[in-house]
Amino acid sequence: MEMINKPDIVQTIEQAGFELKRKGKSFWLSCPFHEEKTPSLKIDPERQSFFCFGCNAKGDSITFIQKVYRLSFKEACQYLNINKPLRISPETQKKRGLVKVFREWERSLKKELTDYYRDFKTITKDLTTMEEVEGFVGDFNLILIVEWYLEILTNGSDEEKYNLFKRIR
Repeated sequence: MEMINKPDIVQTIEQAGFELKRKGKSFWLSCPFHEEKTPSLKIDPERQSFFCFGCNAKGDSITFIQKVYRLSFKEACQYLNINKPLRISPETQKKRGLVKVFREWERSLKKELTDYYRDFKTITKDLTTMEEVEGFVGDFNLILIVEWYLEILTNGSDEEKYNLFKRIR
């Protein structure tokens, strides 16, 4: 599958008439998308992307042209002389789909476990007798697992999260 070569972001912005200031490996510009007194738009030539710390605008050379001239994606590609449409390989689409499903599972499980943990703490905080505690023995055992899973979901690597996914699915 042939991918398009996007034009260099620095050259694209300069050719659009903007003066860039170099600071280290990056370039800076007063953001054309909002009013400001000091440059807040950072251009990263290595990543071929821009980000504005003032208005959160971000993207690549195509996105920049789209935003500056209020063009559609297709019009921006034409402006930049890009003839081939951007295509994502079926393998990449499949991987993105799997990652999306995994992240949704991760968020859902974390919310479910957090709700359970909060409810458990609320219910058990006022237990005073051994008989009351005995009614929640199974939950006291389960809360250790919940805390362990939440630790993985909050601070674990993607590999640890995936292993958890395989373990409980």
